[in-house]
Formats: sequence, structure tokens, C-alpha cells
Amino acid sequence: MKVKSILACSAFLGLSTLNYSLAAPQTGLWLIAGGEKAYGGDLINIDVQDNKAFIIFAAGEVPNNTYFLFGTGTLDGDHIEVELTSTKDLSKKQVSGNFNTSSTGVMTFQGIGNRSVYRVQLADVAKPQSMLGSWVFSDVHTSTGAGTARGRYLGSILPASVNGGGIAVDGAGTFGCEFQTGGAYVGYTVCVDVSNPSQQANFFLKRSADEAGGVYMLNNATNGNHIALARRVLTSDGSVVAPKAGAESQKILASAIENFLNNHGAAAKKALNKE
Repeated sequence: MKVKSILACSAFLGLSTLNYSLAAPQTGLWLIAGGEKAYGGDLINIDVQDNKAFIIFAAGEVPNNTYFLFGTGTLDGDHIEVELTSTKDLSKKQVSGNFNTSSTGVMTFQGIGNRSVYRVQLADVAKPQSMLGSWVFSDVHTSTGAGTARGRYLGSILPASVNGGGIAVDGAGTFGCEFQTGGAYVGYTVCVDVSNPSQQANFFLKRSADEAGGVYMLNNATNGNHIALARRVLTSDGSVVAPKAGAESQKILASAIENFLNNHGAAAKKALNKE
């Protein structure tokens, strides 16, 4: 079973069924990549609720020939199918989409072809400041749908690990998350929990804004049986103050991140992207 379409059940995401994909498109504003357009438009609004998807976007030439295309369709794992109706002449057009992450994918427009799309980002996820706030991290077993959740308030920033951009850390200095800006795992966010020295927990994630999905590994075991989900539940705009034990925490967390990636990063990346 491919990780990106694992059946997941998580109360904090408000899901009532087990057919939610890690790669289901996030609700929000999307943009067609590379300066391309479809029907004369390039900004698409996607709303996903349970197994339904709603799409609306402006088409035609600005300013005098603009019209809207809209419609509701189905979401099946990481795939959507929507029939769009034109406000110009009520004609119908079929649109489908396949999403390799919750914020990137390829949409196929009837009569146009394929277009790469991505969710518009309002913050630089490479900066540790973008990770501050209260988060809920969950791991879900792929067979049973059962799992565990932990809440963490990331309120401080520690210096970066060897290939990271800086570690967002909790008050105890034992849970930290970092976006990888260099090395083999550029673009991934790694979170580690070292509160139990004999049982390190690892989250290997693809993140977009307030949501993330990926794989979960306990004691660096890549058994492929657990997916990871994360969601920010409270933002933080306060000043950043390093904890008293910041220097020691930085050493521990940076070492944990680096060791995990050096020893198990390849397996985690393969598990996250496997078909």
C-alpha cells in the first residue's frame, strides 16, 4: 500500500472516515505553475470536505471577458474528478487531478491538457519561525487506523543542525522540528522527540503551512506500518526566547535529527514516496 494514499483516521483533523489521503489537496488558493494557464486563468480555489472537492476559478481575458468555472466532484485518495460549469454559457468541462503531496500536483483540463499546480504559500516554511505555535502530532497504524497523538507548543528557536534551517523547540527542549535546507533531504521537515532517551520518536514530513504528512518511526525502525500527521492548532506571534537549557537541547536535538537522517533518512524518504 503506497504511503501517500494510506487510510487515515484522526480526530484532530475532523475526519469521520478512513479514506483520507496524505496527498489529498489542502483547501485554499492554488496556482498553475510555470506561467501557464487553463481557459485563460491560473488561480484556482480548491475546497476539500470529506470525500468531496469543490473547484472555482476565473477564466477568460481580463477585464472584459472574465467568467467563472465551478463545480463539485469526488475525492478518492489523492485523485479528484470534477465537472465544471461555465457561468458564461453553462457549458461543461471535465477536470481531474492527481496530487503527489497535499500542496502539489498535476491537474488535467479538458481540451487543454496537464498543468502542474501548487498551493500558494504565505510564509517561508524553510524558516523555523514558521513552525512556532501549538501542534498536534499523530501516528496512525496503516492496518488498524488506530494511533496516538501528542500536543507540543513550539515556542523557541535553536541553532540549526548540519543541513537544517534552525530548530523550533518546545519548552522542555526535548521535542524539535526542522526544515532541511541542504543535503539529500532538502524540502522535508524532520521532528524528533527525545524525551525518552531509550525510545526516540521520529516524524519525517512533507509540510505545507499548518499541515504535514509523512511517516513515523519509533527507535529509528522503518517498518512502514505507521504514517505521521501533524496540524497546527494555535499560532504564535510572540518574541522568540531561547530556553535556559538551549545549548544542551540544541546539541541533543541536532544530533538526533542528523543521526536519524544519516542512518534512516533514505528509508524514510522511500517509504514516504513509494508507490
